[in-house]
Amino acid sequence: MLRIRHSSAPAWLIPPLAAAVLLLAAAAAPAQAAFPGTPGPIVYPRYSAEEDGSKGGLLAHGPRRNQASRQLTDEPGDEAPSFSADGRTVAFSSNRGPGDSLHIFVISRDGSHVRQVTEGEASDRDPSFSPDGKRIVFSRVVGFGAPRIFVVNVDGSGPRQITNEEGSDNDPVFTPNGRTIVFVSNRKSSGRRDRSNIFSMRPDGSHMRLLIGGPGSEYEPDISPNGRSIAFSSSRGRGGIFIARMNGRHVRFLRGSRSGGSPSWAPDGKHIAFLRFGSESSELVVKRADGRGFSKEFDSGGTEEEGYGSHVGAPTWGRVPR
Repeated sequence: MLRIRHSSAPAWLIPPLAAAVLLLAAAAAPAQAAFPGTPGPIVYPRYSAEEDGSKGGLLAHGPRRNQASRQLTDEPGDEAPSFSADGRTVAFSSNRGPGDSLHIFVISRDGSHVRQVTEGEASDRDPSFSPDGKRIVFSRVVGFGAPRIFVVNVDGSGPRQITNEEGSDNDPVFTPNGRTIVFVSNRKSSGRRDRSNIFSMRPDGSHMRLLIGGPGSEYEPDISPNGRSIAFSSSRGRGGIFIARMNGRHVRFLRGSRSGGSPSWAPDGKHIAFLRFGSESSELVVKRADGRGFSKEFDSGGTEEEGYGSHVGAPTWGRVPR
């Protein structure tokens, strides 16, 4: 069965993608820091449902629109990719293997050397590398409990829980300097339509504070490569992608991102890749971070009346390897 997970937004915020096929499962999108460097490939999931079964996996698209995409993996359950700081490795979550739980995997940027990082009966998603490449932060659900933030060494050793307060914690991401983890939680509401806000804490879980809140819901944070700005999805106004300073102030709407989500900064900080949703379609587009000019479509998917079709998922933008 095709498993579609495209956004960590509350379900009532997500535009309908395909009533019969593309909303078969709960959503998940990566949060990641854009580590600085020369822009390399954009990696994202792509799924398709056809009469003879489902297909999917992670694709890598060159940083220019006219460059062709290439298949990295061929498992429909692979999702939520996130690049390492050196641009050589991608972490992702997947239900590949026995059982139905999601686990964290890593893979080389060319699609080789797939290795499982987490295991067990818990469901793990939203991986993001630390700047030194030695740790991965992720969200974990045990049984029917709420998701909590964990950190694990990249070799799978030393998993450690770092949040344990009331509420659900998702979408964790290290800042590029490694001093802070930014994440999404519903632990504190500031309005009737507020379902989630963006928080920050130290890597050990201490010094937690509200970073971005409002009357709507804020989610899917991504940190700019210089560590000074944060892009995120929000239901405020008519919804879309917003950019704020790292202290949560001076929030502005990214022009051309209405019905958009899952932002990912380019390693040079000049562009943002994101998903744009229609009633039965999804598009991977790239837009200048200052909001000028038009967005450029890199890939897209849509469904037919019978429910068959394709869907593109949340992107991560890596640097040229160093």
